[in-house]
This record gives sequence, C-alpha cells and structure tokens, in this order.
Amino acid sequence: MSPVASAHRSTGIDLLRVLGVIAVVAGHVWSDDAVRTAVYSWHVPLFFFLTGYLWTAGRTVRSEVGRRARSLLQPYLVWLGLIAVVWVPWSAAAGSSTMTDLVRLAVGGQHLVRPFSAFWFVTALFVCAVAFRALERFPTPVAWAVAVGGLVTTVIAPELVLLPPLSAGTAMPALVFVLVGRTARGLLPRVRRPVLTGTVLVAAAALAIALGVRPLDLKHADFGTPVLSVAVASAISAGAILVATATGPATGRRAGALVTALAASGIGVVLTHAVVIWALPGAPSTLVFITATAIPWMVAVIAARTPAAPWLLGTRNHRAASVPATASTRP
Repeated sequence: MSPVASAHRSTGIDLLRVLGVIAVVAGHVWSDDAVRTAVYSWHVPLFFFLTGYLWTAGRTVRSEVGRRARSLLQPYLVWLGLIAVVWVPWSAAAGSSTMTDLVRLAVGGQHLVRPFSAFWFVTALFVCAVAFRALERFPTPVAWAVAVGGLVTTVIAPELVLLPPLSAGTAMPALVFVLVGRTARGLLPRVRRPVLTGTVLVAAAALAIALGVRPLDLKHADFGTPVLSVAVASAISAGAILVATATGPATGRRAGALVTALAASGIGVVLTHAVVIWALPGAPSTLVFITATAIPWMVAVIAARTPAAPWLLGTRNHRAASVPATASTRP
C-alpha cells in the first residue's frame, strides 16, 4: 500500500508491507485465538508505524490531503462502488434492508462488514496522516497529547472513539504508532547490530504476548492491554524493520522487483480479499486463504500496469512510469 515503485524503495520495507497484507488476509480467514493473537498484535499497527517511519516533513496540509486522497480515498471509493453493485442486491435478496445497507456504506468504519472487512483501515489511515500533518506545525508534545488522549478514551469510553464515521475516531489513538514510527526513524539506522537487535525486540514482544498481553483490534477501538499492547506492537514493528532493512538487499534483483510489485499493489488486496472470502462460504479455510490472497494480488498487479491503476490502486500506471519520457510518450 504505497506509491508507485521507484529506484529509491527499500526491498526490506516492501517485504514488510507484503507480510502485513498477508497477515490481514489470514486474520479475516481464521478467527481462532491462536491466529488472532499471532497477527492482530502487530499487522495493522505496522502500517501506521511505517507511515511515521517513512514520513516526509514539510508538506502542507492541503498537499497531504491531495496525496492521500489519490492514494487512499480514490481506490477506496472505486472498490466500494464496484463491490456494492453486487453486494447490495444480494443483501436485499437475503432479506436485509437496502436503506440500512446504504447507510452502512456511507458511514463506513466498523459498520462495514464482509465483503468490506478492511475498508475501515483506509479511511482511518487517511484521517491519521492528515491529522499528523496538521499537528506538525505544533511542538511534538502536542501530537503526543492528542494520541495519548485518544488511547485513554479507548479505555474509558471506546464508544466515543467509534462514534465518528469512517473510523475517523480510531485515527486519533492510532496516531501513537505514527509518532513512535517517526521517532524510530531517527534511532533505528544507528543500531549497529540490526538483525540481532531486531530479533531480540520481536522475541521480547512474543514473550509478552505469551505471558498474556492481549492483541489489538483497532477496527473496534480495542487497543488491548493498556500501554503494553501498544508497546508490543511497536516493538514488533521496530524489530521487523531492523531485520528487514538489514537483510533486504540480499534478496536479489528479480526477487526484489517482485516484492516491490506486490507491495505497490497491496491496497488492492486489502480492499478486495474479503470479497473472495465472502464468495466462498463453507470452503476449507486453507483454500480460502490461498485464493483470497492470490486472486486479488494477481488482479492488482495486472491493474498496476494499466490506465486503471490510479483508480483501483491509487498509483500511477507502472508500465507507463517505467518508460522514459520522449517526444512520443510525453502527454
């Protein structure tokens, strides 16, 4: 879930994006406690963490809104409409109120159920990024106060966090991961033994989970065990970045190109994998997982090389972007 591929991308970071998307699919296929604990403890926080880690300072709020609208809201609205064309009539035939379904589509967030399971994340990330940009003009403690205030609210009155439409309320406590990621950007590159340090961080987080630290469910404003679950998710994200960025260059050119292509089209998988799960009721879970991962990703990678890329994925046409600008290719 990122901009179009470029020579400046990190294979390691892209690999983390791919693993994060796979974890999102797994979390929607299997609902048992083991899988839930294994993936919900880090998979969504990772993307907020990476937003902060890769943050570019100095842009205007207007610029941020435009960039995020193109990369997030545009594919969100397109896929929402495309899927709704099938889902609304099917839901009505099953006895659901069409008006209720349309309200759900408009309100979004936690009100969107399968086949829109992960749509809440896109709008929450949009609001979170724009809010962080707006807070950038103030001293850093102000942003931390907003994030901590959001986290406290999730403990005291989570229904207030869930009240705003499009998961906009969830964006405020999720801001803590952006802030931690931004802080980590100044610290992690200085680590002398990144693989060892990263492994220790992930292992320590796994131990904390084994000892009872609860996973998070950001969609429903559940941030797990107060303080500890956020710390565990942050440790896993930081540790994974250390290991991935240190080992990513060893991936090789071809494998790296594949990872980048998958990462750059990941938002398509996030927005459509639940359609496949919805369409395969009763099928073996392993088959559902493989199908819900492979088919959306194949469609997304193909779409990335067509003029539909901006609409379906929020990116430029990868094929066109890779062609040098000449008299015959310039607009």
